[in-house]
Amino acid sequence: MKLFGQGRAALADDPATAERLEWGARRRSRGDPDIILEPRSGDPRREPWIAPPWFDPARGLDALRRRSGRRARWSYLPTAPGVVRYLDRLAAPRQQTGWCVGIAGLGRVGGVAATALAAVPTGRSGIRELLVHDADAANQERWVLELGSIAQWRGRDMLPVVRPATTGQLFERCDAFLFAATDSVPPLGSRGDVRMVQFEPNRSILRGFLADARAADYTGLFLVVSDPIEWLAQAAFRDSNSDRAGRFTGHGIAPERVAGLGLGVMWGRALAAARQEGLKEVVARRGAAYGPHSTDVLAFDDLENPDFPLSRRLTRSARECNFKVRDLGHVPYVGPGLSSVGLMLPPLLAGREVLASVLVGGIYFGAPARMAWGVHPTPHRVSGEIWAAISSLHESLQSQARSLGLEWPAL
Repeated sequence: MKLFGQGRAALADDPATAERLEWGARRRSRGDPDIILEPRSGDPRREPWIAPPWFDPARGLDALRRRSGRRARWSYLPTAPGVVRYLDRLAAPRQQTGWCVGIAGLGRVGGVAATALAAVPTGRSGIRELLVHDADAANQERWVLELGSIAQWRGRDMLPVVRPATTGQLFERCDAFLFAATDSVPPLGSRGDVRMVQFEPNRSILRGFLADARAADYTGLFLVVSDPIEWLAQAAFRDSNSDRAGRFTGHGIAPERVAGLGLGVMWGRALAAARQEGLKEVVARRGAAYGPHSTDVLAFDDLENPDFPLSRRLTRSARECNFKVRDLGHVPYVGPGLSSVGLMLPPLLAGREVLASVLVGGIYFGAPARMAWGVHPTPHRVSGEIWAAISSLHESLQSQARSLGLEWPAL
């Protein structure tokens, strides 16, 4: 085996890609790299461009229930034109000083999320700096002042430093970017899936941020918080990698560097129902939620031995709580800002399992996941009945993705 590259990551037996990277043969004096990557075949329009050993993209949806046991090394797709930028980033020295996180859109959800992240000590969250941006300059300044006023009485814990930022500065400096901007929120009294009404307006805003990310050659995490979360995550990957005719270019954001943060609040709403029945601890330990941040979400009390009447009650709670808050005359945003972002982002950045929407079988699908360079689904043993429900939901969402023009066809 011949290795190429002098950094913490090296390529195995791929001189062609090494030449694109301008990586020479690895010197023995450099010692063994932290990460050895080997090329694999696959479709860069539907698979991660770089994957850790425990994740096999070829499994598709089956990756939600089966761990790869065959690969000893990391893998990558040399056919993805933009993969060289990410290989370069992966090979750079490991960051030791904490994360710089940017958030764009300081509305209800974005403001609550920013508050939560600004109030957690850096030693616990891993976030050293929080950059905030809003299209409304006065609102941005207001949040800089508000967040900058968060402090402990004689506390020794360091909190994240909060700074304002332009969109260009966000992508020049951030390790992780949160897209929380939104055009408008459906008025109270709206019924059905109110999130889809926001898709085209929010996608239009998203395109502007994707253009700024391309201009800055951004390689950090791109995390979607705005609704509809899964479809905007899908659009972030597709729009950043398409030319004007809709053809794949592969020069945009890598699919594993995009994720949606919306499933946390759906799980929180399911747990609220479990708490009322005195089952919160058991459900929290054995259950999970799958699917989108919408009325299609599924929640289960126990993945291996489900109580289906209980799971149906949990699912109903996850799906309906949003409307109950609206019926009381309020827009629900505290739960999403805290459960899906404030309490989900720090463990995600630390590499622990969270709930997130990640690329699975060609579409962004909510499931247990964790970050290992990119954000990938983590497998769990599930009963046959649960697997049938998950598979049916995934198939339905694939059909919807095609109708929205968001899914590239398989090669």
